[in-house]
Amino acid sequence: MQYLDDVNAALQQLRQQVYDQGDYYRASTDPDLDMTDEEFRARLAPRHTDPERYDAIVEAWLERRSRPEPIDPDTLLAAQPESGTHSIIDMVNGVSAEPEFGTVSPLPPDDLISTFGTVTPSAGQVEAWMGTDSFDARDRWIGTYVISYQDGRPAHIHFCGHSGD
Repeated sequence: MQYLDDVNAALQQLRQQVYDQGDYYRASTDPDLDMTDEEFRARLAPRHTDPERYDAIVEAWLERRSRPEPIDPDTLLAAQPESGTHSIIDMVNGVSAEPEFGTVSPLPPDDLISTFGTVTPSAGQVEAWMGTDSFDARDRWIGTYVISYQDGRPAHIHFCGHSGD
């Protein structure tokens, strides 16, 4: 991602770009969601056999039916909250100073020095690091960003991490 002074704006721009390109995991369509209420209930065991289970199944089905049709990164994620998108789209909470769920945060200066030997790595250094498993130091659903430099100036923002399985 080309460098922007506002990392959150860059993140949102990248989330939209990934959505527009379709470069994310899309949960398969549940054929039960195309059924009418009567059709769905007819497939279940009679309610009197286990009312609590019956009600829980119907409630979960109704909740899935109420999810929005995806039209942007946020509605896509809302449409499949259990699986996420396995992409930058899952970073819905923006940028944070420290690692937090659903955010991207900077690689700390000490880690920049131990990883790259400098706090101003080149794009090539960051891309090589991202191509290894060593960048996977954070838990899933917590992203990292590194700013790379060219001729002493910020040039790119590199986002990385893992969400999903």
